[in-house]
Amino acid sequence: MWDTGTLGRMESNETAFVGVDVGGTHTDAMVRSGDRFARGKAFTSYDDFARGVVEAIEVAGQDLGIELPELLSRTKLVVNGTTVVTNAITEMRGAVVGVIFTAGFKDTLRIGGGPRISDVDDHVQVNMPTIVDRRNLREVQGRIDYAGREVVPLDVGGVVAAATELVEERGVTAIAVCFMNSYAAPAHELAAEAAIAAKYPDLFITPSHRVGSKRGESARWTTAVLNCFVHEHAGVFLESLSGQLEKSGLRGKLAFFQGLGGAIDIEWAKKFPLALMGAGPAGGAIGAQRLAKELGEPRILLGDMGGTSFETGVLHDGSVHIETGARFGRFATSLNLVDVTSVGAGGGSIASVSDRGVPQVGPHSAGSTPGPAVYGKGGTEPTVTDAVVVMGMLDPGNYLGGRVQLRPDLAETAIEQQFGRHFGWTAEDAAAAIYDLVVVNMANAVREVSVEKGYDPREFLFVSYGGTLPLFAAEIAKSLDITRVLIPADSSVFSAQGLLNAEHKVRVERTVDWILADPSGRAHVNAVTEELVENALATMGTQGFDRESVTIERTADMRFAGQVSGLPMSLPDRPMEEADIPALADDFLAKYRETFGAGTEWKGVPPMLAEISVTAIARVDRPDGPAVGEGETVAAQPTPEGTRAVRLPGASGRTETPIYRDDRFGAGAAISGPAIIQAVDTTIYVPSGFSANRDAAQHIWLSKETK
Repeated sequence: MWDTGTLGRMESNETAFVGVDVGGTHTDAMVRSGDRFARGKAFTSYDDFARGVVEAIEVAGQDLGIELPELLSRTKLVVNGTTVVTNAITEMRGAVVGVIFTAGFKDTLRIGGGPRISDVDDHVQVNMPTIVDRRNLREVQGRIDYAGREVVPLDVGGVVAAATELVEERGVTAIAVCFMNSYAAPAHELAAEAAIAAKYPDLFITPSHRVGSKRGESARWTTAVLNCFVHEHAGVFLESLSGQLEKSGLRGKLAFFQGLGGAIDIEWAKKFPLALMGAGPAGGAIGAQRLAKELGEPRILLGDMGGTSFETGVLHDGSVHIETGARFGRFATSLNLVDVTSVGAGGGSIASVSDRGVPQVGPHSAGSTPGPAVYGKGGTEPTVTDAVVVMGMLDPGNYLGGRVQLRPDLAETAIEQQFGRHFGWTAEDAAAAIYDLVVVNMANAVREVSVEKGYDPREFLFVSYGGTLPLFAAEIAKSLDITRVLIPADSSVFSAQGLLNAEHKVRVERTVDWILADPSGRAHVNAVTEELVENALATMGTQGFDRESVTIERTADMRFAGQVSGLPMSLPDRPMEEADIPALADDFLAKYRETFGAGTEWKGVPPMLAEISVTAIARVDRPDGPAVGEGETVAAQPTPEGTRAVRLPGASGRTETPIYRDDRFGAGAAISGPAIIQAVDTTIYVPSGFSANRDAAQHIWLSKETK
């Protein structure tokens, strides 16, 4: 583990707040106390994720001049974003799950949504992953119709018999209860849950309506099954982290970040561990949203590249977009997550040659153990980190401030033997090819979230963070004609900083299917909305927030009657009145035209409010971070500490490139590329044709120079 430079010592009477992001290679911590802050890094410990979390916090504490027990004793809140759920699904390693279905529907998970994907390459057309052994599926009699009316009574005895077989004969450790139309009336699922819990009180049970109270059996049931699938790995981590922090002195609250973009307490996380999916990328997006507001930048393209993956997304009008019905690979769910796209393009991403002889980078990663070959920890496969070391872009003697010594000789051997020799390339040429490939992969991901969704990336600011992305950000921008790139202060721990400022958040929803042309439906929608508000407030109450401290946001999923997906629309923070209906319809039509183009609306088809969502938001009081513009601006221009022979992207040989130290690159400093700026925990590449300027808030702006 290593620290990242002292940023101010902690006073004896100060309260601390901590954000920790567990990544695929590194675990990042950000600690704030008053106007003091510190960051720390540790290698992610796969045998016990909690150990890496504690180590990263300890390193940050050293920066503040305080030992771990005292730091934690003063800490009011720790917010953690974890990859444990993502890893369990990616690696398909989870609990032994049983499922009890409505009679006649046990094949839904196998056929729901269809097995094929929208890709013309037949080599990637594979069957759906199997998360539940077919022998662990059971059916019982009982039926609720679409309107929530009981058609066939539930066979409670059959439920108990099915659960008994699953537990005692099949050895399942969790059961998902998946009944038809439970979103309309959950009585049968609740009765089944109670019957199973009466016999097996310690068994993990997920009724599907609890993870998604809206139409869509396949997605809702998949969500319930995945929640069961990940509960063991998540439970071990939650208990381990809670125990280790408490043992180390934590007296404050521990919360966990959700992919939805808000925190929840540990008890809620234990019941709904799948909500932790995508927590790290969501933390970065929330941090980018806060930064966008501070900068007055309404259009942001975000990018986050660490050791394992690259995430990107769009902030339009300064707000993150919530994806309803998020997908995890091949799995369509009913979860609502911050909308980011992820590709296997991180520092640890492995370069390889496919069975068809095609060079590729990712999606597999070397992780933190054994890690890239250059780490000298036993890794033999070439990675992106190995490539930038061989190119000379990354100083092997200054990696993480020199606290981790790199082995360029091992990197050269891995790249040449495992990758370059297939094409007759030298190690340096192969390293340059790896760099180019990963830039293309990331640029394509940015294009997917922008161009393919109707946004022109040239109109956006590219906010680039993570420990690795500053080496690649400008090249990605060049390929998309983006003229402005922002490297935030503390970019290497930016996602942890987003967690540090996290709000607590709970979202509940319900299908209502109200045709706006029918005014009689308004009373029903208002009644459902108020019920959801009460449910959300009650849930926040269990997490320690009184009603007065909670903000409620009401949104609707609007669509034309007959459509299967819709657009999110804001609703008044009160019961809807008759006068609101025409305005809501007009706003929907305007947003539909803006999203899909003029003339695309369905003529003669009435707008429908399909689903109501209520989000409850609360915030633990804490000090704000430094505002944009704080700090001193210096007139002195930096001088390079020397030069280094670097194989610059697109070049055929090495170029003597100026090297600047980040701690001597003060506010107001400006240089032109090509140049490299070396920080303790990241390296920034400034290509020819770009300038780098540091503002008063310590952000570095890369701008395309005009001729």
